[in-house]
Amino acid sequence: MEALPGAGFDRNPQIRAYRAKADAFVSESTPRRNFGRARQLLVDSSPPVRTYVRFDVDLTSSDISHVNLLLFSRSRSRTGYRVQLVYGRWKERAINFVNAPELVPPSVASGPLRARAWKAVDVTSLVAGEKGVSFALTTESRNGAVFRSRETGFRGPRLVVEWEPNDTTGSTTTGTGASPQPPPPP
Repeated sequence: MEALPGAGFDRNPQIRAYRAKADAFVSESTPRRNFGRARQLLVDSSPPVRTYVRFDVDLTSSDISHVNLLLFSRSRSRTGYRVQLVYGRWKERAINFVNAPELVPPSVASGPLRARAWKAVDVTSLVAGEKGVSFALTTESRNGAVFRSRETGFRGPRLVVEWEPNDTTGSTTTGTGASPQPPPPP
């Protein structure tokens, strides 16, 4: 198969989903308790419950065009949740409400949630240029929301990264149809 020079057939977006390396929720009502082994992640406003999710992925490439956080919601919510970056080290089996890292503005909103469905939130504006990211999830809903944790396997949190090669020169694809590959996962 041959493509015309500069037709762009060899520059298709490359998409890769990364599994969370750590996740846990923390609760003000049990400030020193760790929920790092829980099979679910929670957010609530009363009492405050936050979820933390960490991904070990390099997002410093200028070829990255979109980054989405995917969570599998077990509950529905009209309010949804907010996503913010956190800086500071934390361990899945040690984090609690007392030692959890502070949230860093700005945030992005998820919008409403459907029960038993994936929800994608565009976090591109939060993560541009980061190498390894940790998110905190919060909500203003008094009914909260429940998500699957990484301990559940297939339906655990994902970070979906889309690359579009930033090549401005014309190119020709011949024979194999090979296209540039995104960097390998860490």
